[in-house]
Amino acid sequence: MKKKFIWTILFTSTLLIASTAPAQRIEATSTVTTSEGTISEFGPQAVVIKTEAGAQPIRYISSETTNYVDENGNPVTIATLKSGLPVTVFYTKVGDTLLATKVMVRTGAAPVRTATTTQVVIPAATTQVVTPMAGVITEFGPENILIKTESSPNPLRYTYGKTTTYVDENGAPVTVETIKSGLPVTVYYTKVGDTLIANKVVVRRSVAVPSPVIEEKTTTTTTTTTRK
Repeated sequence: MKKKFIWTILFTSTLLIASTAPAQRIEATSTVTTSEGTISEFGPQAVVIKTEAGAQPIRYISSETTNYVDENGNPVTIATLKSGLPVTVFYTKVGDTLLATKVMVRTGAAPVRTATTTQVVIPAATTQVVTPMAGVITEFGPENILIKTESSPNPLRYTYGKTTTYVDENGAPVTVETIKSGLPVTVYYTKVGDTLIANKVVVRRSVAVPSPVIEEKTTTTTTTTTRK
């Protein structure tokens, strides 16, 4: 009885220790970069920033998930953003595309600093899912490509950059000059927020339109002739 009592105490203690052990938390790091400058152009899908460090303005892609705040963290309306306004852009880089996650409006034209990088810890690791979408090009611009699909009433806009590849159905590279409106393609893209980023564009052969099927009907007529 004494041994049984001791084993019962040891077993109960083991269960208590196991139940109180802290759960493991898997974390991954994501790099968020900031850059300060003044707005040289602001549109519904992009904001162009001029910095002292760069000779050319830098374009950042914005979306519905981009936050616009002041230096105290209070939200500001998009209508207040205009050319010449000093801002700090918080962004992430996907390939050659810069995605603005937050735009902070600064008070006064403080000295412009070069870009700084900070590490932000986010829970769990995220996986980029590459999705194919087949359709026909309706517009091909310097930064966007619009695709009309059978399932969508309106064309879908995809952002592309220098890392986007263009190939035919056999995987052979094709020149960007051959990409034009009306061309059937399959776009392989990743989604970041509400932004669709084209990783690869496969040019497909033109879909042959089937010839109309003519239905033939045969009618048999019987004629009866009476001889006198």
